[in-house]
Amino acid sequence: MLLRALFAVLLFLACAGGQTARAQGAQASEGLSESLHTVRLARGTDLRLQVSRRDGTTPAIAVLLFPGYPGVLRIRLEDGVLRHELAGNFLVRARRFLNTEQTFTVLVDCPDDRHTHCEDAYRTSAEHAADIDTVVAAVRREFGAKQVYLAGTSYGTVSTSFLARALGTRIDGAVHSATFTDPRPTRNAHGQAMRTFDWSQAKAPQLFVHHRDDPCELTRYDSVVARRKDVPLITVEGAANVRGEPCLAFTQHGFVGRERATMRAILDWITTRQAPAVVGGP
Repeated sequence: MLLRALFAVLLFLACAGGQTARAQGAQASEGLSESLHTVRLARGTDLRLQVSRRDGTTPAIAVLLFPGYPGVLRIRLEDGVLRHELAGNFLVRARRFLNTEQTFTVLVDCPDDRHTHCEDAYRTSAEHAADIDTVVAAVRREFGAKQVYLAGTSYGTVSTSFLARALGTRIDGAVHSATFTDPRPTRNAHGQAMRTFDWSQAKAPQLFVHHRDDPCELTRYDSVVARRKDVPLITVEGAANVRGEPCLAFTQHGFVGRERATMRAILDWITTRQAPAVVGGP
């Protein structure tokens, strides 16, 4: 009887989690036309993209999205329906706010051969830069993008930081949100290269976006302030319905309750190079 009751509880939680993920996915896709595209990489593996555009628009500015840890989206079609993991991640759940008549978004999966190890060794490598260079070229060629930006959040900023330096003028800019700055002091901890990373070496224009009260010890606001040099910073304030562990998506670390305002500020920088110093509205 006890085992039966425990199984019933686990089944309920699994169903509830699935329903929550589906609800988040539906809301994130609201008003968007979305499609799956596969890029064949030079080394013979595939990398999948989810391209989102506001219905009825033909935007010419692409924003490639690199979500937080582990960054493996597993973008796929299931029974004709587009699916992916990490539905709660800030960039994933709020992507609709980056889609306008001028801009569209591209969720970037890890390559098929990196679905189990899409970590530091890959993200800081020339192989990663070559892969994303291929993606940038495909987005320009196949979707008519005249400009291509990168946007990463949390662990995804390991990618955007190194790519901004490696790709240089082949991209039009990079946005680093909740930037990974303070990896744990153990040798095998994620993001070790970010401890001393110098963003000023990149030729591509860059923007930092960070919540003043980010509770995650790996992405400390004061570290970004101290290390950003001449890279502009948008400081986000306030939150709503905060829940979960400090480094997860529904705290100030994931800009919860400030998604729309944060994305609008990013859009302002992408389209005009003007952005507010502080974002405080919903």
